[in-house]
Amino acid sequence: MQVKRTRSTASRRARNETAARIVLAARELLMNEGYAQFSMRNVAARAGVHLANVQYYFKTREDLVRALLDDTGARYRATYDQLRASTPTDGLARFKAVVDFNLRDIATWETRRYFIQLWALLTTIDGHSGSLMSDLYAIDIQQLSECIAELTPDTEPAEVRRRASVLAAMIEGMVVVRGAHSRSAAELNRLMKRAQAVAMQIALGLVPDVN
Repeated sequence: MQVKRTRSTASRRARNETAARIVLAARELLMNEGYAQFSMRNVAARAGVHLANVQYYFKTREDLVRALLDDTGARYRATYDQLRASTPTDGLARFKAVVDFNLRDIATWETRRYFIQLWALLTTIDGHSGSLMSDLYAIDIQQLSECIAELTPDTEPAEVRRRASVLAAMIEGMVVVRGAHSRSAAELNRLMKRAQAVAMQIALGLVPDVN
């Protein structure tokens, strides 16, 4: 009985590892070759498995994309958790660390390339519904909401979510406009500092009340 259970555990672990390898291959394919090359067959080739293996774990391309979104959310969740664990218990310091990470992250070629290609891919799959794009940012907004709620514990949940939504929009917008702002390193540094200050104002609710 113990041997059978051990074999079952090993088999399940192997399946999980194969599925994770496929998702990683999908991420790398999207980042390096672009959304136009994102097919089940190309993902299988990059993962070093047969197309049937990919289809065993992910029946459709949309299923694979959803797994890719889950993986993206998990990566940011792990980073946020690590930042919280490595900074003081002060909510302000933790929030600053999260914002600083996000602003540095969007400055990297990998992140900019990945998200620009991901947006294009989601548009081709979503059509007019936008459901996958909504799912992607629901993850982002939820994680930022948790950071803001920790910073301002007396704020109503609905207001926390509004602030998180605006903050998410600002961070994602920086992916697009950052490169067009200036080629000067000093000027880009000033832009990032301004973005950090605005992010803090958003989180603390230090913006005009529209009510």
